[in-house]
Amino acid sequence: MMTSTPRLLQAIQQTTTAILKTNLVGIYLYGSYVLGSYNEQVSDLDYLIVVRRSLTLAEKRQLMTATITQLWPLAPHKGLEFHVLLLSATQHFVHPCPFDFHFSKYHYEDYQRTPLAYLKAMHGTDPDLAAHLTILQAAGQVLLGPAITTVFGPVPATAYWDSIKSDIANAETAIVQLPMYTVLNLCRVRAYQQDQLIISKQAGGEWGLQQLPTQWHPLIRQALAAYAGQQDEQVIRWSRPNLVAFARIMLAELGLKSE
Repeated sequence: MMTSTPRLLQAIQQTTTAILKTNLVGIYLYGSYVLGSYNEQVSDLDYLIVVRRSLTLAEKRQLMTATITQLWPLAPHKGLEFHVLLLSATQHFVHPCPFDFHFSKYHYEDYQRTPLAYLKAMHGTDPDLAAHLTILQAAGQVLLGPAITTVFGPVPATAYWDSIKSDIANAETAIVQLPMYTVLNLCRVRAYQQDQLIISKQAGGEWGLQQLPTQWHPLIRQALAAYAGQQDEQVIRWSRPNLVAFARIMLAELGLKSE
């Protein structure tokens, strides 16, 4: 019997192709799934849909109906995240990158509450796309469509650095609310700053155990155990002062002021 992720990938291909038809250029996977740290119990599945022209309201509605009814039941624990990008935007990158449509678990309730308003409002620019597209070009997989190099133009390293820095700018407060994610993310950003590594959160934590002072190792090990699903993040006894101290020191080393 297939596990749910291969069935999910098959369903993404089938539903997206049926809805977008000739407008569809391709579907591309990035994130933990391609970086070797994907775990159905704790991860989400990240993908990009590239199209030739902007989606109509009807196409967006069909895409969301398929996402909620057919894809969501097969999704990993943290759900799905996808952006719809125009081919013109992927071939000629500008930062922040424009997107035509977007959905993730964080938007699930917004969509359920006011679907039409969500469909109409969800477009704009997203600084996170610089990081997503860099990871895609370093390690991404084609689910459907032409090769990554023919669809995606280069992303400047400065845009990637700006994107991952903005993701941890509020780390001093975020680390108390989302300790596992923030600890590993800080390690990952530091690994890029120091060694130019483009890696997963898990690999960031493993890098931290090799490169950061031993006083932080227990904290990083806790975060890695939570990420691997070995321990429930909610029941781990996190030390709040230790978390805040770690965030402050890491932000200082990254050349960022804490909030």
